[in-house]
Amino acid sequence: MKKIPLLIVALLVIVAGYLYASPYLALNSIKNAAQERDADKISSYIDFPSVKQGVKDQLKAKVAREMITSDSNDGFEALGSMFATAMIDPIVDGWVTPDGIAAIMVEDEKNSSKNATSGKDKSNDVEYETSYDSFNVFHVDIGEIEKNDGIRVTMHRDGLSWKVTGIDLPMDDF
Repeated sequence: MKKIPLLIVALLVIVAGYLYASPYLALNSIKNAAQERDADKISSYIDFPSVKQGVKDQLKAKVAREMITSDSNDGFEALGSMFATAMIDPIVDGWVTPDGIAAIMVEDEKNSSKNATSGKDKSNDVEYETSYDSFNVFHVDIGEIEKNDGIRVTMHRDGLSWKVTGIDLPMDDF
């Protein structure tokens, strides 16, 4: 009779451990897929509509801030800002896709092979910090977020796995 409560407690500990570790397991799978240049596998961990909308909103807000903080009252600058805002949607829609990820990986592979032939030692390790925002929200900070020199990747629980739902870019670089 004492075995049943012990078994239930052990099962609960295993489930809780998996739920806690699941975003780290997803990150490891994404890392392995990136090393293998497997765009399809990486794509399975990305919620493209959500990521696209977030990037579009960030870029449009940046253009609007630039327009507001500009000292110039030039009509051409306003026209240019409107043109830039109109171009954001198709550009982001074209790049934030499984094919766009594959293209980035191919370009990264070309750059890696150039560095290898030139004798440069480029480490594949990316420094990042992780944190839970809530039970269903997980963040990966790449670079220095406080200095606006990093990227924040937001992941949401998707059943027993996780999906990337947002990417916050360092807007000072744009």
